[in-house]
Amino acid sequence: MNKIKHLFGSKEFYKKVGLIAIPIVLQQLIIASVNLVDNLMVGQLGESSINAVTIINQLNFVVMIVTFGVMGGAGIFTAQFFGAKKEEELKMSYRYKMSAAILVSTTAFLLFFLFGETMIGWFSSKDETISLGMDYLRIVQFGVFPFIVSLAITTTFRETGTTKPLLYISLFALLLNAAINYVLIFGHIGFEPMGVRGAAIGTVIARYVEVFLLYGLMIVRKAPFYAKIFTIFSIPKHLTKKISLKALPLTINEVFWSVGQTMFIYVFSLRGETALAAMNINNAVSQIVFVTFSGIATAVAVMVGNTLGENKLEEAESNAYKLIMVAFLSAVVVGAILFVMAPFIVGLYDISDQTYEWALITTRYNSVLIWLYSVNVAIYFTLRSGGDMRSTIYADSGFTWVVMVPLALVLVYVTDLEVTWLFLLVKGTELLKFFYLLQLLKKKRWLQNLTNEAVI
Repeated sequence: MNKIKHLFGSKEFYKKVGLIAIPIVLQQLIIASVNLVDNLMVGQLGESSINAVTIINQLNFVVMIVTFGVMGGAGIFTAQFFGAKKEEELKMSYRYKMSAAILVSTTAFLLFFLFGETMIGWFSSKDETISLGMDYLRIVQFGVFPFIVSLAITTTFRETGTTKPLLYISLFALLLNAAINYVLIFGHIGFEPMGVRGAAIGTVIARYVEVFLLYGLMIVRKAPFYAKIFTIFSIPKHLTKKISLKALPLTINEVFWSVGQTMFIYVFSLRGETALAAMNINNAVSQIVFVTFSGIATAVAVMVGNTLGENKLEEAESNAYKLIMVAFLSAVVVGAILFVMAPFIVGLYDISDQTYEWALITTRYNSVLIWLYSVNVAIYFTLRSGGDMRSTIYADSGFTWVVMVPLALVLVYVTDLEVTWLFLLVKGTELLKFFYLLQLLKKKRWLQNLTNEAVI
C-alpha cells in the first residue's frame, strides 16, 4: 500500500503540476488543432498535396528534434541553475542555446536549399508530389531561423517556470497562420489560389511574428536569463565545455531518433501513396491528444530539474514517480477521447475509402497505446533532468535503431502485412521500451545535482 501511496501527491502538488503543465498542454492543443485545420485545408487539394506537405514537415521534424537535443542539453543546466538561483550561469545556458540556434538554423537552411529535391525523392517517386513538395519547401525554408530561435526562447521560459504568456503568443501566431493559409490556399479577399505555396507563406509569416513577440516578452518581463544580442556568443569556455558534454550526446541521440522516425515514414511510403497519406492523417489527428507529452516534459524539467538544482534529491525522486503516475492517468483519459472522436475527425478529410480505413485504424491503435508513449516520455525526461545521458541514449535512439527500425524494415520487405498490422507491431515495441526505461529509472544514476560542478 505504501508503494502505491508514494505514486500520488498532495493537493498542493497537483496544483503546482497544473500551473506548470496546463498552459503548455493548452498551447500544444492550440498548435495541434491549428495544424489539423491546416492539414484539412491542404487535404482538400488532394492526396499528392497532403503527401508533399507531409514529407517537408517530416524533414522539418528532424530539424526540430535535433534542435530539441541541443536545447535539452543546455536545458538540464537551465532548470538546475534556476533552482539554485545562479543567475549568471542561467544567462550563460541561454546564450549557449541561442548560439546553437544560429548554427542549427543556418545548417538546416543550406541543406534544404542545396538538397531539398533529393530529400523529397527519398519518400516519393511521383513527379506531382516532388513538384508540390519543392513549391512548399522553397518558401518554408526561410522560416527555419525564426522557428529555431523561438524554440530556444520558449524552452528557456518553460524551464524557469513561465508558461502562461507563451500560450497567448502561440494562440495569436497560430490563428494568424490559419487565417493567412485560408486566404492564400483557396484564394479569398482578392488573392489568387496558391495551394501549398499559400500554406508555406502563412507558416513563415507566423513564425516571424512569433519570434518577435517572444523577444518582446523577454524584455517586458525582464526574464532572468535575458541577454542582449551582441553578448550571445560570450560564454566562458569551461561552461561551454560542461554544457556540450551533456548537449552533444543528447543532440546525437535526437539526430538518430528523429532519423529513425523518418525511417518509419519511409517504410510506409514503400506501401504506396495511400499508405503515406494515411500515416500523415494519423499523425495530425493523434497530435491532438499527444499534447499532454509537452506538459509532462515541462513539469518534469521544473519539478525534478529545479529540485535537483536545490539539492533536494529525495523530493526530486518523489516528484518523478508522482509525475509518471500523472502521465499514465492523463493518457488513459485522452486516449479514450481519441478512440471515440477518431471516426469524426478522420471523416473530415477528402480521401479515398482505403486511406480513411487505414488512418482510422492506426489512429485508434495510437489511442490504446498512448499510455505507453506518455509514461515513457515522463521517464525519459526524468533521466534527462539529472544528466543521465547514457541511459537516455540507450533507451531512445538506441532502442529505435536496435529494435524498432530493423523490425519495420523486416516487416515491410519480407512480409505482405497490411499497413495497419505493420503499424501495430512496430509501435507495440513501446512496451519493451517501458520495461527497459523502468530499470534505468530504478538505478538512480539520474539523481544528481549538476550545479555544484558548473560554477563560473
